[in-house]
Amino acid sequence: MISSSLVALSAFVLSASAGQIQSRNPSFFSAGIQGCITAAENTDGEPVVIHNCNTEDTSVSDWTATFAVRGNTSPSPIQIYGDKCIDVTNGVNADGTLLQIWTCSGGPNQQWVNTLDGTFQWSGTDKCIDLTNGALTDGTQLQLWTCTSNDDNQVWGSAPDPDFGGPQIILGGNVTDQPPATSGQPLCVGAVDNVDGAAVVLSGCGVGNASPLFPNANFTWVMPFAPLTGTLQIYDDKCMDVTNGENEDGVFLQIWTCAEGNTNQQFQIGSSEGRSTIEWAGSGKCLDLTNGNSTMGNPIQLWDCIGTNSNQLWQIDPVQV
Repeated sequence: MISSSLVALSAFVLSASAGQIQSRNPSFFSAGIQGCITAAENTDGEPVVIHNCNTEDTSVSDWTATFAVRGNTSPSPIQIYGDKCIDVTNGVNADGTLLQIWTCSGGPNQQWVNTLDGTFQWSGTDKCIDLTNGALTDGTQLQLWTCTSNDDNQVWGSAPDPDFGGPQIILGGNVTDQPPATSGQPLCVGAVDNVDGAAVVLSGCGVGNASPLFPNANFTWVMPFAPLTGTLQIYDDKCMDVTNGENEDGVFLQIWTCAEGNTNQQFQIGSSEGRSTIEWAGSGKCLDLTNGNSTMGNPIQLWDCIGTNSNQLWQIDPVQV
Protein backbone atom coordinates (compact mmCIF):
# COMPACT_ATOMS: atom_id res chain seq x y z
CA MET A 1 0.00 0.00 0.00
CA ILE A 2 1.02 3.56 -0.51
CA SER A 3 1.30 5.87 2.46
CA SER A 4 3.01 9.22 2.74
CA SER A 5 4.27 8.09 6.14
CA LEU A 6 6.41 5.51 4.37
CA VAL A 7 8.44 8.09 2.47
CA ALA A 8 10.73 8.79 5.41
CA LEU A 9 11.26 5.07 5.91
CA SER A 10 11.91 4.17 2.29
CA ALA A 11 15.67 4.60 2.71
CA PHE A 12 15.85 1.86 5.32
CA VAL A 13 14.37 -1.08 3.44
CA LEU A 14 16.20 -4.25 2.53
CA SER A 15 19.21 -3.64 0.32
CA ALA A 16 18.09 -6.08 -2.35
CA SER A 17 14.47 -6.91 -3.05
CA ALA A 18 12.17 -8.47 -5.59
CA GLY A 19 8.72 -6.97 -5.84
CA GLN A 20 7.00 -3.75 -6.73
CA ILE A 21 8.65 -0.36 -7.12
CA GLN A 22 5.93 2.08 -6.08
CA SER A 23 5.71 5.81 -6.56
CA ARG A 24 5.65 7.65 -3.25
CA ASN A 25 3.78 10.58 -4.81
CA PRO A 26 0.93 11.12 -2.29
CA SER A 27 -1.51 11.81 -5.13
CA PHE A 28 -1.72 8.07 -5.76
CA PHE A 29 -2.78 7.39 -2.18
CA SER A 30 -5.35 10.20 -2.35
CA ALA A 31 -6.77 8.69 -5.54
CA GLY A 32 -6.98 5.24 -3.97
CA ILE A 33 -4.70 3.64 -6.55
CA GLN A 34 -1.24 2.21 -6.50
CA GLY A 35 1.31 3.51 -9.01
CA CYS A 36 4.05 1.03 -9.86
CA ILE A 37 6.88 0.99 -12.36
CA THR A 38 5.75 -1.52 -14.97
CA ALA A 39 6.76 -3.11 -18.26
CA ALA A 40 3.79 -4.88 -19.85
CA GLU A 41 5.69 -7.14 -22.25
CA ASN A 42 8.98 -9.04 -22.15
CA THR A 43 10.41 -7.46 -25.29
CA ASP A 44 13.30 -5.13 -26.10
CA GLY A 45 12.05 -1.56 -26.40
CA GLU A 46 8.96 -2.09 -24.25
CA PRO A 47 8.09 1.25 -22.58
CA VAL A 48 8.57 1.60 -18.83
CA VAL A 49 5.28 3.03 -17.57
CA ILE A 50 3.27 3.81 -14.47
CA HIS A 51 0.50 1.31 -13.79
CA ASN A 52 -2.04 0.56 -11.08
CA CYS A 53 -0.33 -2.69 -10.16
CA ASN A 54 -3.10 -3.93 -7.89
CA THR A 55 -5.33 -4.69 -10.90
CA GLU A 56 -3.28 -7.04 -13.07
CA ASP A 57 -0.81 -9.92 -13.26
CA THR A 58 1.91 -9.00 -10.78
CA SER A 59 4.69 -10.26 -13.07
CA VAL A 60 4.57 -7.01 -15.07
CA SER A 61 5.72 -5.04 -12.02
CA ASP A 62 7.94 -7.63 -10.31
CA TRP A 63 11.41 -6.03 -10.27
CA THR A 64 14.71 -6.99 -8.74
CA ALA A 65 16.51 -3.86 -7.56
CA THR A 66 18.96 -2.69 -4.90
CA PHE A 67 17.69 -0.15 -2.37
CA ALA A 68 19.59 2.22 -0.10
CA VAL A 69 20.13 1.18 3.53
CA ARG A 70 22.51 3.61 5.24
CA GLY A 71 24.00 5.20 2.19
CA ASN A 72 23.48 5.45 -1.55
CA THR A 73 23.82 2.14 -3.40
CA SER A 74 26.53 1.25 -5.88
CA PRO A 75 25.44 1.42 -9.54
CA SER A 76 23.31 -1.61 -10.40
CA PRO A 77 20.56 -2.67 -12.82
CA ILE A 78 16.81 -2.67 -12.23
CA GLN A 79 15.75 -6.02 -13.62
CA ILE A 80 12.49 -7.70 -14.71
CA TYR A 81 11.51 -10.93 -16.52
CA GLY A 82 14.88 -12.40 -15.61
CA ASP A 83 16.87 -10.83 -18.44
CA LYS A 84 15.48 -7.32 -19.08
CA CYS A 85 16.64 -4.08 -17.44
CA ILE A 86 15.43 -0.48 -17.30
CA ASP A 87 17.35 1.25 -20.08
CA VAL A 88 17.88 4.89 -21.09
CA THR A 89 16.67 5.01 -24.69
CA ASN A 90 19.67 5.52 -26.99
CA GLY A 91 21.66 6.70 -23.97
CA VAL A 92 20.34 10.25 -24.40
CA ASN A 93 21.25 12.34 -21.34
CA ALA A 94 18.49 14.94 -21.56
CA ASP A 95 15.37 15.95 -19.68
CA GLY A 96 12.39 14.13 -21.19
CA THR A 97 14.23 11.04 -22.46
CA LEU A 98 11.74 8.18 -22.19
CA LEU A 99 12.64 4.92 -20.49
CA GLN A 100 12.37 1.40 -21.88
CA ILE A 101 13.47 -2.12 -21.03
CA TRP A 102 16.20 -3.89 -22.95
CA THR A 103 18.09 -7.14 -22.61
CA CYS A 104 20.46 -6.69 -19.68
CA SER A 105 24.01 -6.03 -20.84
CA GLY A 106 25.71 -4.40 -17.86
CA GLY A 107 26.14 -1.29 -20.00
CA PRO A 108 26.07 2.29 -18.70
CA ASN A 109 22.51 2.91 -19.95
CA GLN A 110 21.26 0.37 -17.39
CA GLN A 111 23.08 1.44 -14.23
CA TRP A 112 21.13 3.12 -11.43
CA VAL A 113 21.94 4.45 -7.97
CA ASN A 114 19.22 4.37 -5.35
CA THR A 115 19.75 7.31 -3.00
CA LEU A 116 18.75 7.84 0.60
CA ASP A 117 16.01 10.23 -0.51
CA GLY A 118 14.32 7.46 -2.52
CA THR A 119 15.34 8.45 -6.04
CA PHE A 120 16.80 6.25 -8.78
CA GLN A 121 19.62 8.29 -10.34
CA TRP A 122 21.17 7.30 -13.65
CA SER A 123 24.74 6.54 -12.63
CA GLY A 124 27.27 9.23 -13.49
CA THR A 125 24.62 11.81 -14.38
CA ASP A 126 22.31 14.28 -12.65
CA LYS A 127 19.18 12.61 -14.09
CA CYS A 128 16.57 10.58 -12.17
CA ILE A 129 13.65 8.32 -13.02
CA ASP A 130 10.70 10.71 -13.09
CA LEU A 131 6.90 10.38 -13.22
CA THR A 132 6.26 12.34 -16.40
CA ASN A 133 4.35 15.55 -15.62
CA GLY A 134 3.22 13.98 -12.36
CA ALA A 135 0.53 12.12 -14.33
CA LEU A 136 -1.36 9.35 -12.54
CA THR A 137 -2.79 8.12 -15.85
CA ASP A 138 -2.29 4.41 -16.35
CA GLY A 139 0.29 3.78 -19.07
CA THR A 140 2.16 7.08 -18.72
CA GLN A 141 5.73 6.39 -19.89
CA LEU A 142 8.39 7.32 -17.35
CA GLN A 143 11.18 9.70 -18.26
CA LEU A 144 14.54 11.04 -17.19
CA TRP A 145 14.58 14.44 -15.53
CA THR A 146 17.15 16.46 -13.64
CA CYS A 147 17.22 15.20 -10.06
CA THR A 148 15.38 17.66 -7.82
CA SER A 149 15.31 17.54 -4.04
CA ASN A 150 11.90 16.72 -2.52
CA ASP A 151 10.28 16.16 -5.93
CA ASP A 152 7.41 13.70 -5.36
CA ASN A 153 7.64 12.60 -9.00
CA GLN A 154 11.10 11.14 -8.35
CA VAL A 155 10.60 9.28 -5.07
CA TRP A 156 10.18 5.49 -5.23
CA GLY A 157 10.00 2.71 -2.68
CA SER A 158 9.98 -1.05 -2.48
CA ALA A 159 6.90 -3.07 -1.55
CA PRO A 160 6.13 -6.77 -1.40
CA ASP A 161 4.11 -8.30 -4.19
CA PRO A 162 1.11 -8.46 -4.14
CA ASP A 163 -0.90 -6.10 -1.91
CA PHE A 164 -3.82 -8.37 -1.15
CA GLY A 165 -4.60 -9.46 2.37
CA GLY A 166 -4.94 -13.07 3.37
CA PRO A 167 -8.35 -14.66 3.95
CA GLN A 168 -10.78 -12.08 5.33
CA ILE A 169 -14.43 -11.86 6.29
CA ILE A 170 -16.87 -9.00 5.73
CA LEU A 171 -19.06 -8.61 8.81
CA GLY A 172 -22.27 -6.61 8.88
CA GLY A 173 -25.95 -6.61 9.75
CA ASN A 174 -27.73 -6.77 13.09
CA VAL A 175 -26.95 -10.03 14.92
CA THR A 176 -30.10 -9.76 17.06
CA ASP A 177 -32.42 -9.54 14.04
CA GLN A 178 -32.54 -13.34 13.66
CA PRO A 179 -34.69 -16.32 14.65
CA PRO A 180 -33.78 -17.72 18.10
CA ALA A 181 -31.79 -20.62 16.65
CA THR A 182 -29.28 -18.31 15.01
CA SER A 183 -29.66 -15.09 16.98
CA GLY A 184 -26.42 -13.64 18.23
CA GLN A 185 -24.00 -15.30 15.83
CA PRO A 186 -21.88 -13.13 13.53
CA LEU A 187 -23.24 -12.21 10.12
CA CYS A 188 -21.01 -12.10 7.04
CA VAL A 189 -21.23 -11.35 3.35
CA GLY A 190 -20.89 -14.66 1.52
CA ALA A 191 -21.70 -16.56 -1.66
CA VAL A 192 -24.33 -19.30 -1.57
CA ASP A 193 -22.47 -21.79 -3.79
CA ASN A 194 -19.36 -22.30 -5.89
CA VAL A 195 -21.00 -21.74 -9.27
CA ASP A 196 -21.14 -18.85 -11.73
CA GLY A 197 -24.14 -16.68 -10.93
CA ALA A 198 -24.40 -17.71 -7.28
CA ALA A 199 -25.92 -14.94 -5.18
CA VAL A 200 -23.95 -12.81 -2.75
CA VAL A 201 -25.99 -12.70 0.46
CA LEU A 202 -25.86 -12.06 4.16
CA SER A 203 -24.76 -15.35 5.69
CA GLY A 204 -24.03 -16.67 9.12
CA CYS A 205 -20.34 -16.97 9.89
CA GLY A 206 -20.44 -18.44 13.37
CA VAL A 207 -18.35 -21.48 14.25
CA GLY A 208 -20.29 -24.69 13.66
CA ASN A 209 -23.30 -22.95 12.15
CA ALA A 210 -21.95 -21.08 9.17
CA SER A 211 -25.16 -20.95 7.18
CA PRO A 212 -28.01 -23.39 7.78
CA LEU A 213 -29.81 -22.15 4.66
CA PHE A 214 -26.83 -22.58 2.36
CA PRO A 215 -24.69 -25.62 3.19
CA ASN A 216 -22.25 -24.86 0.36
CA ALA A 217 -21.84 -21.21 1.30
CA ASN A 218 -18.45 -19.56 1.66
CA PHE A 219 -17.82 -16.24 3.37
CA THR A 220 -14.02 -16.04 3.19
CA TRP A 221 -12.67 -13.52 0.68
CA VAL A 222 -9.24 -12.44 -0.51
CA MET A 223 -9.33 -8.72 -1.21
CA PRO A 224 -7.06 -5.67 -1.52
CA PHE A 225 -6.07 -3.54 1.41
CA ALA A 226 -7.73 -0.11 1.75
CA PRO A 227 -7.65 2.19 -0.16
CA LEU A 228 -6.69 -0.02 -3.10
CA THR A 229 -8.80 -1.41 -5.92
CA GLY A 230 -8.98 -5.04 -7.02
CA THR A 231 -11.01 -8.22 -7.01
CA LEU A 232 -12.79 -9.86 -4.08
CA GLN A 233 -11.96 -13.54 -4.59
CA ILE A 234 -13.73 -16.55 -3.14
CA TYR A 235 -13.65 -20.34 -3.76
CA ASP A 236 -10.16 -19.84 -5.29
CA ASP A 237 -11.34 -18.92 -8.81
CA LYS A 238 -14.56 -16.92 -8.33
CA CYS A 239 -14.87 -13.16 -7.85
CA MET A 240 -17.60 -10.85 -6.62
CA ASP A 241 -19.30 -9.57 -9.77
CA VAL A 242 -21.85 -6.89 -10.70
CA THR A 243 -24.64 -8.75 -12.47
CA ASN A 244 -24.59 -7.83 -16.19
CA GLY A 245 -22.49 -4.78 -15.31
CA GLU A 246 -25.64 -2.78 -14.57
CA ASN A 247 -24.88 0.55 -12.90
CA GLU A 248 -28.26 0.91 -11.20
CA ASP A 249 -29.48 1.12 -7.62
CA GLY A 250 -30.81 -2.25 -6.49
CA VAL A 251 -28.66 -4.47 -8.72
CA PHE A 252 -27.86 -7.66 -6.84
CA LEU A 253 -24.31 -8.99 -6.65
CA GLN A 254 -23.19 -12.43 -7.72
CA ILE A 255 -19.96 -14.37 -8.07
CA TRP A 256 -18.44 -15.31 -11.41
CA THR A 257 -15.23 -16.92 -12.60
CA CYS A 258 -12.48 -14.32 -12.18
CA ALA A 259 -11.39 -12.74 -15.46
CA GLU A 260 -8.42 -10.39 -15.75
CA GLY A 261 -9.52 -6.91 -16.79
CA ASN A 262 -13.23 -7.53 -16.08
CA THR A 263 -14.41 -4.17 -14.74
CA ASN A 264 -17.51 -5.81 -13.24
CA GLN A 265 -15.15 -7.43 -10.72
CA GLN A 266 -13.16 -4.39 -9.60
CA PHE A 267 -13.95 -2.96 -6.17
CA GLN A 268 -12.32 -0.28 -4.05
CA ILE A 269 -12.02 -0.69 -0.31
CA GLY A 270 -12.65 2.57 1.53
CA SER A 271 -13.53 3.76 5.01
CA SER A 272 -16.22 5.82 6.71
CA GLU A 273 -17.44 6.24 10.28
CA GLY A 274 -14.65 3.97 11.49
CA ARG A 275 -15.86 1.08 9.31
CA SER A 276 -15.13 -0.14 5.78
CA THR A 277 -16.97 0.61 2.55
CA ILE A 278 -16.77 -1.39 -0.67
CA GLU A 279 -17.40 0.54 -3.89
CA TRP A 280 -17.76 -0.87 -7.37
CA ALA A 281 -14.68 0.90 -8.69
CA GLY A 282 -15.41 4.29 -10.21
CA SER A 283 -19.19 3.85 -10.19
CA GLY A 284 -20.27 5.67 -7.03
CA LYS A 285 -22.21 2.51 -6.07
CA CYS A 286 -21.43 0.61 -2.86
CA LEU A 287 -22.23 -2.77 -1.37
CA ASP A 288 -25.48 -2.26 0.49
CA LEU A 289 -27.51 -4.45 2.86
CA THR A 290 -30.82 -4.55 0.99
CA ASN A 291 -33.52 -2.70 2.92
CA GLY A 292 -31.36 -2.94 6.03
CA ASN A 293 -32.67 -6.48 6.48
CA SER A 294 -30.32 -8.63 8.57
CA THR A 295 -32.09 -11.93 7.87
CA MET A 296 -29.77 -14.65 6.58
CA GLY A 297 -30.11 -14.99 2.83
CA ASN A 298 -30.89 -11.33 2.24
CA PRO A 299 -29.11 -10.48 -1.04
CA ILE A 300 -26.45 -7.81 -1.13
CA GLN A 301 -27.14 -5.02 -3.61
CA LEU A 302 -25.48 -1.95 -5.06
CA TRP A 303 -26.71 1.49 -4.04
CA ASP A 304 -25.45 5.05 -4.30
CA CYS A 305 -22.57 5.40 -1.86
CA ILE A 306 -23.54 7.39 1.24
CA GLY A 307 -20.77 7.45 3.81
CA THR A 308 -23.13 7.61 6.80
CA ASN A 309 -25.50 4.87 5.59
CA SER A 310 -25.20 2.01 8.08
CA ASN A 311 -26.31 -0.45 5.38
CA GLN A 312 -23.02 0.25 3.59
CA LEU A 313 -20.66 0.05 6.56
CA TRP A 314 -18.81 -3.22 7.04
CA GLN A 315 -16.13 -4.63 9.30
CA ILE A 316 -13.34 -6.42 7.43
CA ASP A 317 -11.43 -8.82 9.66
CA PRO A 318 -8.70 -11.37 8.93
CA VAL A 319 -9.66 -15.00 9.31
CA GLN A 320 -8.00 -16.55 12.33
CA VAL A 321 -5.98 -19.56 11.19
